[in-house]
Parts: sequence; C-alpha cells; structure tokens
Amino acid sequence: MKPNLDVSIFSVICELGNFLYTPEFELSDMRKHKLVEDIRNGQLEQVRAVLEFNPAEGWCCDITEDVINEAFPDRQDPNSDAPENWSDYGSERIDSRRAGVAVRVAA
Repeated sequence: MKPNLDVSIFSVICELGNFLYTPEFELSDMRKHKLVEDIRNGQLEQVRAVLEFNPAEGWCCDITEDVINEAFPDRQDPNSDAPENWSDYGSERIDSRRAGVAVRVAA
C-alpha cells in the first residue's frame, strides 16, 4: 500500500552527548499529538527541534516552541512579554555535519 504523503508529518531532533539524532518512528506515530505525549512522558529527551513537514507540498517548519508549550503548559509564564525560545535551530538550516550524518559524494 502506498502511503499518503500529502499530510503533515512530524519529526523530532534530539541530542545525545555531542550528537544530534532523529528517533525512529512508525509513519503512523509521526503525528503531533504523539510527539507531544512522548515529550511530556519523558520518552523523548533533550529535544532540540520539532519539525512539521509535508513531502508532497515540499515545505518544512520549525514548530518546537508550540510543541514544548503544548507538552508543558504549566511552564509558560503568562506575565512574560517574550516567549521562551526552545528551538536551537529556528533561524538556521541544519546541515548533515551538525546532524551527525556522514556525507559521501559520488563523482
């Protein structure tokens, strides 16, 4: 059966020591509510970024702050003027070196 790729899919980038990694999930578990639940329950630790993407439409967004705030609503300070920036990568592109991926180029 061919998967429907014209939907929002969610992925998380975590840190382990000096390495970044993306935990492996079943496609059915790559949903926002599942990631929020896993972060809240401690199944995902050292979260550095949460990405929402749609392969069919070709876009990707950093939604780390939204997911963290949803997972831990009690950590939000309603009196704060500036929301806490949870994502390390909100304004920069993650290349393969920073993600811990070896790059091989064939000529």
